[in-house]
Amino acid sequence: MNKKSLKLSFVSVIALMLVILTACSNSTGGEKGGDTKGETLEFKMGHMNSPDHVQDKWAKRPFTEEVAKVTEGRVKFEMYPGGALGGPKETYDNIVTGIMDAGWGLQGYNAGKFPIHSVLQLPFLTDGNGAELSVVAQKLYDTFPEIQKEYDDVKLLWVHAADPYAIITKGKAVRTFEDVKGLKLRTPSVEAGEMIKSWGATPVSLPAPEIYDAMQKGVIDGGVLPVAAIKDFNLFDVVDYVTLGDFNTSIYYVAMNKNSWNKISKSDQEKIEELIGIPMAEKAGDAFDRQKVLAEEEAKAGGTEFISLSDSDLQKFKDVSKGVTENWLAEMEKAGIDGQKIYDETVKLIESK
Repeated sequence: MNKKSLKLSFVSVIALMLVILTACSNSTGGEKGGDTKGETLEFKMGHMNSPDHVQDKWAKRPFTEEVAKVTEGRVKFEMYPGGALGGPKETYDNIVTGIMDAGWGLQGYNAGKFPIHSVLQLPFLTDGNGAELSVVAQKLYDTFPEIQKEYDDVKLLWVHAADPYAIITKGKAVRTFEDVKGLKLRTPSVEAGEMIKSWGATPVSLPAPEIYDAMQKGVIDGGVLPVAAIKDFNLFDVVDYVTLGDFNTSIYYVAMNKNSWNKISKSDQEKIEELIGIPMAEKAGDAFDRQKVLAEEEAKAGGTEFISLSDSDLQKFKDVSKGVTENWLAEMEKAGIDGQKIYDETVKLIESK
């Protein structure tokens, strides 16, 4: 082979390599909405609870199935329950750093991270069911840039609330305001902890999966949590009494690592955007509502007593809890946030649900 032929062959090889490299780069997700045609992207979604938890089976798994459907299999999520990718307190940070591509968690495990959005966790802003309160939680995010900023380090898919919280106890019934004093009650958030303190009880912060053991061993007398949680965490054996009062609720998030989100093509991102936000918030809240009905039926059948407070006793709970809201408003003012405007809008959304 002469030199000219060798030169042409070398040029041909280089050209072929460039074509291959270009094709490979075009099939890889880019920084913002990469082209994923013909490629399947698989993401890890983690959470702290069992696969039987309602948020797993009635919210997140249906979501992952719908995502796979609308993207024609190009985007898939694999679920990792039971804290397989990190415990309850690590979930949000693990999403930010990419240990999880996506995850579900409770705001209360990240004290101080969501001070503005926590408005919905203040005492007695619970006139409604889980689905209605979840839509309120999502609308607050959609309405206020100050709240959106709290999630700047992730791609927020949706937020939601639980059915209104009750006081659950073992061995000690809360029939009056005086009965709650001195009890050790598990708290889901800073705001709920302050509320419990205002009652003269002691808040104990611990993850929901640890409630059963803590009640069984007498570490806590009970907790403030949604009725649905009695079934979600199989608390039937340790819960003797449920005192209803719509005391508060909590906010939960489902978020995605930004880099993981940006691997998805622009067209598939648009398809997923149609699924998230209010539609998924409502579905997640409804899952808690459905579970609440089942939990109450099973608990009553097993001998758990459900207690409704008198109007006068309920008012005592409300009166002493007012300081929690006042403190939140003062903290917002210190931070230069119009907390009153956000609080008033929260009340308005709840009343107009």
